Amino acid sequence: MNASSYPSVPPDPLVEESDDAGDDRLGLRETKKRQTRLAMHRAAVELVAEHGFTPVTVEMIARRAGVSTRTFFNHWVTKDAAVLGVVPGESREIAASLRAELEVHGPRDALRHVLRDVLAGIPADPELRDLKKQVMSKEPRLHTISSGNLIEVQSELVEVLTEAMDGEDARMRAVIVVQVGFALTRSAFGFSMSTGMDLPSAYDRVIELYDAGLQDD
Repeated sequence: MNASSYPSVPPDPLVEESDDAGDDRLGLRETKKRQTRLAMHRAAVELVAEHGFTPVTVEMIARRAGVSTRTFFNHWVTKDAAVLGVVPGESREIAASLRAELEVHGPRDALRHVLRDVLAGIPADPELRDLKKQVMSKEPRLHTISSGNLIEVQSELVEVLTEAMDGEDARMRAVIVVQVGFALTRSAFGFSMSTGMDLPSAYDRVIELYDAGLQDD
């Protein structure tokens, strides 16, 4: 997937926004779209941190981000989505990415590639992550929505992996692969925050340590 933090708030590694790193790989239009979306996400988090969730309006978010309300609704379905950074249809997009990866990798490695790509798209902004963590700790409603989003994504991935696996226990194995995969992303968040390492590199290191721990001495 969100991706705020690991220690005290369950992270949602499924936020589509990206920072400027990697903009050279994107077209100008897509880069501008992502920058605009990130500005609105940041504005929403900042405003909720300042005023609480209920008083903040879409108009306030748009004004702080320097966009129109029409532009806001071109990117977000609701105010909640802007605060969480939840982009419409992201679960389907992630599932589609997994299907593509399964054409060249086995289930475990295919999922790892997809989750790493998701982490690479998360803003490399510790201040924004910390602020989002503070906001979510004060707003149970956001926790509920974030958890629902995470469950939706995981369910989509389980379905894709189940289709790709053989045997009567395919679904159970798919569930386990997804659960382990997301646990490793949470470890990557914790590792990133404690070391200052960027998320993709932290994820790579976590995978390396995890795989080494499974080997016999």
